[in-house]
Amino acid sequence: MKEIQQLEIFIRTYYSFMCATAFHFIGSQDLAQDITQEVIIKFWQNKEDLEIRFIENFLYTMIKNEALNYLRGVERENKRISKLEIETSEDSHVLNLLIAEETNQLLIQAINQLPTQSARIMRLVLSGYENKEISQVMGVSVNTIKTLKYAAIRKLREYFDSHPELVTIL
Repeated sequence: MKEIQQLEIFIRTYYSFMCATAFHFIGSQDLAQDITQEVIIKFWQNKEDLEIRFIENFLYTMIKNEALNYLRGVERENKRISKLEIETSEDSHVLNLLIAEETNQLLIQAINQLPTQSARIMRLVLSGYENKEISQVMGVSVNTIKTLKYAAIRKLREYFDSHPELVTIL
């Protein structure tokens, strides 16, 4: 019973000081209270083994160390999270590159199934050429290029529609 009364007196005497000190380091009232409670428990459990001349200085040091340990833990956790985010974004980037490469390979295979002139037009379209430029390269009219291009696109659609297993990969 005497032990409980001593603890109550200790808490009434030092709790506000300890909370204010923790708040100074942490900046959160709730966390400051949690840290203060942890320090009180540690202090009270070990008080018999401690030789203390100035209790306020000792409690200040305990609070400071506990607060700094908490902040270091938060910093480590934030580093872990940011590292995971970086790894996840890198994994996502690599996965997107792989999907894009596989998609290109499937498209190239489909284009190779087209008649020679249509396949050439589609390769030039994918290289960024406009209809007018393609007509100049191939020596045919722009209308012929448009007709062959749209016919090739229709055949590519039919190819992918008839091969649904290729589309599910994408």
